[in-house]
Amino acid sequence: MLYALKDEKGDIQAVADKPLTEDWELVNLEDEAVHAFLQRNPTIGGKVMQAADADFIRVLEDLIDLLIDKQVIQFTELPDPVQNKLLNRRRYREELRDRDDTTHLIDNDDEIF
Repeated sequence: MLYALKDEKGDIQAVADKPLTEDWELVNLEDEAVHAFLQRNPTIGGKVMQAADADFIRVLEDLIDLLIDKQVIQFTELPDPVQNKLLNRRRYREELRDRDDTTHLIDNDDEIF
């Protein structure tokens, strides 16, 4: 998601990934005003595109998982480098999910007695 702060003429003055005050409004990445702002600020545009690319990569991963689950394709049909990249990303996401999971009452390193 992308939020923008606009001036009285409706021109975008700043963008952020979350609203920083009540004045910030949700904008569409396809909006012409957003395109104009990003063209005037290429550094910010690059960061916005990197975030959009990361979101799109996640969509592709989910699509691949869905095709495998529905047995449209088999994981082993994918080239070895693709298999390795998908497995590495899955492991990394699981590690992040485990770190964020606050339901564990005892850490794996803790001893009960």
